[in-house]
Amino acid sequence: METTTAMSARSLQYYVIARRWLSDLEFFKIETSFLHRLLDSNISRLKDNNHIDKLITTGKTLQKLEQMEVDDLLNKQIKQLELMAEDIIPEDTEALASTQVQLEYFMTNLTREFRLIKQELFNLILDVEHEDKLIVN
Repeated sequence: METTTAMSARSLQYYVIARRWLSDLEFFKIETSFLHRLLDSNISRLKDNNHIDKLITTGKTLQKLEQMEVDDLLNKQIKQLELMAEDIIPEDTEALASTQVQLEYFMTNLTREFRLIKQELFNLILDVEHEDKLIVN
């Protein structure tokens, strides 16, 4: 039978935040897949080299974000916190704090960059739709 110990409030807080980040990453993966389909479906509509270059750059930046090594670090943090809660390993608040700071940096950067990419992509698509309407009229 599993026994659990009372973790410190700080470790519990780290666990809650890490689980939220894991959920955010799952959503990021779903949304990234959608954005790739959006990129693919709209590249053929582009006629202006400037738009094509921007779309290619946006796609490359999106791929760079997908390759960030935050998944493994986040999963290790959650696993360590769970092992501490089950009293399998002793609580190591210093190691947790260090990893938490690193994860905070990664997640903040990922969110900021992803928002910029989405904004750029949507602006490009709006430009293309606007140009299409001008050609039709």
